[in-house]
Amino acid sequence: MKDIKRLFLVGICAVFFIGLYLLSDFYAGEAVGKYADEISSGNSRLTSNEGVTMDSLSLENQVSNYVATVDNQETTLSFVGDITFEGDQLERYYDSTTETFDFTNSFKYINRYLRSSNFAAANFEAVLAGADEDYDDVFDQYGTAGFLYNIPDIAAENIKTAGISMLQTSNEHSGDFGIDGVKSTLNYLETAGLRSAGTQTGSNDKRYTIASVNSLQVGYVAYTNDLNISMDEANTYGVNTLDNYDLTKIEQMCADVQAARRDGAEFVVAMVYAGDVYSTEPDDSQKALFNSLFEAGADIVVGTEPYALQPMEIRDLTDTDGTAKKGIAIYSLGTFLGSEVYGSSGVNNNIGVILDVAIHKEGNKKAKITGFSLTPTCITYTDEDIFVLPAAEVKSNESNFSEAVDETVMERINAACDEVIPGLLEGTGLTGEYSGATYVVNF
Repeated sequence: MKDIKRLFLVGICAVFFIGLYLLSDFYAGEAVGKYADEISSGNSRLTSNEGVTMDSLSLENQVSNYVATVDNQETTLSFVGDITFEGDQLERYYDSTTETFDFTNSFKYINRYLRSSNFAAANFEAVLAGADEDYDDVFDQYGTAGFLYNIPDIAAENIKTAGISMLQTSNEHSGDFGIDGVKSTLNYLETAGLRSAGTQTGSNDKRYTIASVNSLQVGYVAYTNDLNISMDEANTYGVNTLDNYDLTKIEQMCADVQAARRDGAEFVVAMVYAGDVYSTEPDDSQKALFNSLFEAGADIVVGTEPYALQPMEIRDLTDTDGTAKKGIAIYSLGTFLGSEVYGSSGVNNNIGVILDVAIHKEGNKKAKITGFSLTPTCITYTDEDIFVLPAAEVKSNESNFSEAVDETVMERINAACDEVIPGLLEGTGLTGEYSGATYVVNF
């Protein structure tokens, strides 16, 4: 598909330059005749224009140079952790007069950071199963009763508007409403213009998603290690699961990484819902899984589930053509949006991060990671709202957020900026510094 697109582009360019050539042919002929004694064959330069050769003026070279310029792309892929909509959020964003929900305010302080990315991905820890018609009251038709997460479908539109492009749909709650819930969720996400990875509507569907970001083909493979409600045996195809690190399932996920690459993905992201809840360090099973995914060909591996941030690693990898490249791992992105706040567990479970990864693609060369940055976030409550704050921006401009923060919130903000984010790089040998609200890593 990539070659076909490039061929089509070359064809368009060729038509343009042929027309230009025909239009200027007469004048070019006169010029060559007039200055024949000043122009030699081959790669000689025109005396009137240093650096220009007759060969460089050829149609073939001009088209080739144009295509090379078009293909020289800088792409930013971004990642955030869990997005959940729990009872406190539903209560705040329900309008009883219109009997509608609207979660727009949850993203009002953070959306410009998400929108600055070429393609941002998150873990959507909920199901869009539609209204439960056993209840007359619209508010009661949704919620998290019995630990089953059914969220109003407007959430998909709000997430898309905030700047998210891709949702991981394989996680603990994916099976809460069976295969019907899986299908309903994917339908609502598609209607909202969101891509997804990790669940399927049919047994023959691909277990990965390839997205075109700029001119880069990016493959996303997503699996969950746990399910709150297991899928019926006949419908297990609906959710990509690892079944508590089952080796056969890990092999399947690795095979999907390789299949995405064969299917045209120039860059592969593996998304994993795994790890111990409220743990700030990955366990041995997480580490082994990440190792397997990199060995299978993943370029980036991101984790969620622990509801707390876990460390990063920089991997030295070898591409399929034998060239060296870098890979990035983060064992847990933490919670991006939800109703939990800092509690007695002592875990920073309301602090998250936006991970921005810069990827360079030049012509026919392999895409490679050229840098990354971290934007700390903090979930904050008021009586009316639950929203995500850009922590470093709040720290440097506290007066602009006077209605949203108090002394306790500022303690969390300072911890996020000064301790949590730099701590993610411990052991990598990398350092960074803040540029505005973003911690730019010296990669």
